[in-house]
Amino acid sequence: MQTGYIVLGIIFIFVIWALIEQKQLVTTKYIVTSDKLPKVFDGIHFVVLADLHNYKFGDNNDRLVKRIEQLSPEFLIIAGDMINKRTSCYPSNAFSLLNQLSKKYKIFYAYGNHEQRMEEMLLENKELASQDIYTSWTEYKKILINQGVSFLDNKSTAYIKNKEKLIITGISIERKFFERNNFPAMEEDYLNTILGKRYEGKYQVLIAHNPMYFTNYAKWGADLTISGHLHGGMVRLPGVGGVISPQVKLFPKYNAGNFSENGQQMIVSRGLGSHSYMPRLFNAPEIVTVTLKYEA
Repeated sequence: MQTGYIVLGIIFIFVIWALIEQKQLVTTKYIVTSDKLPKVFDGIHFVVLADLHNYKFGDNNDRLVKRIEQLSPEFLIIAGDMINKRTSCYPSNAFSLLNQLSKKYKIFYAYGNHEQRMEEMLLENKELASQDIYTSWTEYKKILINQGVSFLDNKSTAYIKNKEKLIITGISIERKFFERNNFPAMEEDYLNTILGKRYEGKYQVLIAHNPMYFTNYAKWGADLTISGHLHGGMVRLPGVGGVISPQVKLFPKYNAGNFSENGQQMIVSRGLGSHSYMPRLFNAPEIVTVTLKYEA
């Protein structure tokens, strides 16, 4: 009986700590070097936000906005899942945040699986367009686009400085690549099919929500991949890292951090929020900043 009380006490402490920790914000800074980077972009830095899932930090997300302002980024990259696929997008905490930020910063927004689900359901069934949750998604996009947010749903754009271009591409891979307990291989020519070939002679940033396919992204030609999705492995253990992915894969390799393959790099954010049953433990919400450096 005493052992049972001890176990319950430990569980209670972990739950309380997880609730406290979810209110915190940590900033992780990365430096990415490349000889492919035009010198005009040497020292440029940007903030990455991912997996907010409609959570908020302070009234109207004021704490999060203030932290971003303190970091003074040149632009923002959204690595997906700012919304929840089963709740309203407009009005919402995610909309309020991006509405504020879009007035101060250029934002490049790639879809996560939650945004993709909204988009796919509308494409598959036009009758859904009149339902509140889907009209909220349409309104969310419409207003943010009008405010200058670049939605990159299998599209590319450029960040231009002194006539030099940094190519930023957002990829939306199929639903099968996000299913639980299912880890299909990605066909060799898959990315060329949905994105086309990468821009030659330009530094290429790819926003790819799911980091599990880093090898494919690197082969396609992404000099830098920005990802999220795995929520840092949800529960993080010292010396081990993330324990489990949203797709129920134990000890996922790319759970968080900076990874390199043949000179190409990937930054994986632990994300800001959570949803449904997914816990976060020893895994404080994370803002990522990336500084690009030219290095011959």
